[in-house]
Amino acid sequence: MSSRHRASEEDEIIAQINVIPLVDVSLVLLIIFIVTVSHILTPSIRINLPQSTRASGMSGMETIDIVISNEGIIYLEDEIVTMKELEKKVAALHQKNPEETVVISVDKATYFQRVIDALDLLNGLGISKLDIRTVKGN
Repeated sequence: MSSRHRASEEDEIIAQINVIPLVDVSLVLLIIFIVTVSHILTPSIRINLPQSTRASGMSGMETIDIVISNEGIIYLEDEIVTMKELEKKVAALHQKNPEETVVISVDKATYFQRVIDALDLLNGLGISKLDIRTVKGN
């Protein structure tokens, strides 16, 4: 009988679950998630916006975002586009929701003709709600 009793004690020891490795893995995954989310949420296009003394916030508004970098590269909603693609895509977006505001973010070192070309294109599409994004300065 004593041999049976010993076998059941060994079974109990084996049947226990050690949760410490599970907690370790969970914490590592949480740290990885926190680190990667901070990179995902930061904007991928870095530009130096011009300063304005009367810049105002635009929170809560649905917008069509156009970015022109200092190299003259045009981005529509974080996707590189040509002027023709910009025209087609903005026309489609504007047709879906004519009340949406188009917001242009332009690097202050951008060649100005590129900005005028984009504004002419938007004017030709009949877009009347247009904002130029700036940062509040002195």
